Amino acid sequence: MNEYYNSLMIMKNELLEIDAIRQFLSNSQFGIAVVRSSDMVLLDANQIWLNRLDEPYSNKNFSIGRPINEIITGWKGSAFEQLWNIALQTEEGVNLPEYRHNSMKKGISYWNISLTPIFQDNKLSYIIETTVDVTEAVVNRNKVSSQNAQLSRQCRHFETVVENMSDALFVVYPDYSIAALNQEAHIIKYFFNGFRYNSPPVNIRYYDSEGNEIYYNDLPVFKIINGDIYKAFRVTVVTQEDTHHFSISGRPVYDNLNNTYFSIISIRDITNQVNNDYYILKLEKEKKEYLERVIEIKDNFLTLISHEFKTPLTVIMTAIQAMELFCGDELSDKAKRYINTIRQNSLRQFRLVSNLLDITRGTADQIRLNKRTIDIVSLTRLITESVKIYAVQKDLNVSFVSNVKERMISIDDEKYERILLNMLSNAIKFTPRGKNVQVELTVEKDFVNLAVRDEGVGIPKDKIDVIFERFGQVDNSLSRQAEGSGIGLFLVKMFVERMGGTITVESKPFHGTTFLVRLPDTHETQDVKEVRYDEGENKKIIDLMNIEFSDIYFSK
Repeated sequence: MNEYYNSLMIMKNELLEIDAIRQFLSNSQFGIAVVRSSDMVLLDANQIWLNRLDEPYSNKNFSIGRPINEIITGWKGSAFEQLWNIALQTEEGVNLPEYRHNSMKKGISYWNISLTPIFQDNKLSYIIETTVDVTEAVVNRNKVSSQNAQLSRQCRHFETVVENMSDALFVVYPDYSIAALNQEAHIIKYFFNGFRYNSPPVNIRYYDSEGNEIYYNDLPVFKIINGDIYKAFRVTVVTQEDTHHFSISGRPVYDNLNNTYFSIISIRDITNQVNNDYYILKLEKEKKEYLERVIEIKDNFLTLISHEFKTPLTVIMTAIQAMELFCGDELSDKAKRYINTIRQNSLRQFRLVSNLLDITRGTADQIRLNKRTIDIVSLTRLITESVKIYAVQKDLNVSFVSNVKERMISIDDEKYERILLNMLSNAIKFTPRGKNVQVELTVEKDFVNLAVRDEGVGIPKDKIDVIFERFGQVDNSLSRQAEGSGIGLFLVKMFVERMGGTITVESKPFHGTTFLVRLPDTHETQDVKEVRYDEGENKKIIDLMNIEFSDIYFSK
C-alpha cells in the first residue's frame, strides 16, 4: 500500500510540473485524462471523463495509477484499443468520432474521442485523452434518420397505392388549377375538358342522377374548392360517341386560418355498374310485366271457370228445390239422404266458386263496398242465434254478449255477415263436443270490436300467420272433420282491411282460439241507407249460413 501511494504521489508531482495540463483538467467542460505513454497508466482525470467508466473505476481512488486497459470495459479488440495503438505508434494526434461504448451499467453511449501526444525533450511522454458525450445527438439523429426512412417508405407505399387505384385522384387549388395524382386521373380529365375553369367543352353535356343538366362551372369539382362537400355524387357525361357515368366525392382542406388550402377530389368510373343496374332493372321490369300478364290471364281464367261452374250449380240447386217441392212426398228416406248430400256438396262448390271470384276481384282491387247504416248489435246477435242449428249437432253452447244494446254504424253488412259466419264456421269445425263458443261485441272510442272465442284445438304459434294466407291451412288431427280450401280467412282479412279494420288472432294449442276484428265506428249520413234487423229469421242470412257451413260434416 505504501508503495502504491508513493508511486501515485510521484505521478502527481510529475503531472503538476505541466502547469497547462493541470489547468486543463480543472477547468475543462469535457472529459480529460492524462495517460503516461510508456505503460499507459492513468495519471489523472477529471470526473467528467471518469463518468464513462463502470464502477468502481468511476471513482478516482480506484482508477488513478492503473493502466487504462484494465479500467475501461470492453477494451480488448475494440476500436478504442486500435485508436490508442495508432497514437502510440505514429506519435501523432488521432480522433475517433461517435465511438460506441457499451457500459455494463449505463448501456450504450456514444463519445467523440481525441488523443493528443505530449513530448518532453523530443520524446513522447504523455497522451491526453479528450472525450465528449454525444449520445443524445447521435440517438436523436438516428431517430430522425429512422423516421425519415419510415416516412420515405410510407411515401413510396402511398404513391404506389395512389398510382394503382381505380379511382382518379385530383388536387384542386383555390385558383381552380388542378393536379392529377395518378394515371386514372389523366384518363378521366378528358371527359371534363381538363377541368379548365370557364372553358366548357363544345360537344359534351353533364347531367345529375335525376337527368337534370349541370352547367360546366357548376360541376362538383369547382364547387368543392368553395367549401362544398360531396359524397358519391353521380355525374353522367354524354359525348358524341358514348355515355359515361362517374361518382364524385371530395372535400376542402383548410389551413390554420381556416382558409381553403386545397381540395381533394376522388372520381370513380361507374359506367359498367350503372349499365348493369339499368340492365337488371330492365329485366325486372320485363319480368314484372310478364308476371302481371300471367296473373291477369290466370284471373281471367278463374273468373271464366268460376262463372261456368256457377251456372250448372244454380241449375242443380234449383232442381233439388223443385224435387223437394213437387216430389217430396214420393221420395224415400234413402233418396232424401242422397238429395241432402247433393245439396250440401253443391253448396260447397258454390261457396268455393264465390270465394274464387272474390279473390280475383280483390287481387284486381275491384271489391266494392255497399255501405248501409245498420244496428251492428242486432245483426251480430241474429247471426249468432242462426248458427245454433249447426252448433246443437255438436252439442256446442254458442252465446252472444255486448256492452251496448244498440249501435248504428255505416258498414257493408253483407261482407260483415260473411266475416262473422266464417269465424263461427271455423269455431264450430274445430271445437270438440260439449265446449263453448262465445261472440262478444264491444264498442270503445272510435272502434267496434268483434271477438269470437272458442275452446277448440287451437293453432300452433308457427302457424298463426299461415292461416291468413291464400290456401293456408293448419294440419292437425281434427282437420278431417271439415274440408276447406284454405281461402276463407284470406277473404276475411281482405274484407276487414277493405273496410278499414284489422284482424288478429290469439291461440294456444288445445286451449282455444280468439279472433278479434276491429272496425272503425263510423256513421255516415249521406247516400247511406239505414236498416234495422229484426230478431226473426232472415232468409239472406240463412242462405249465407248454409253456404258457409256446407263443408262441415256432422257425425250421425
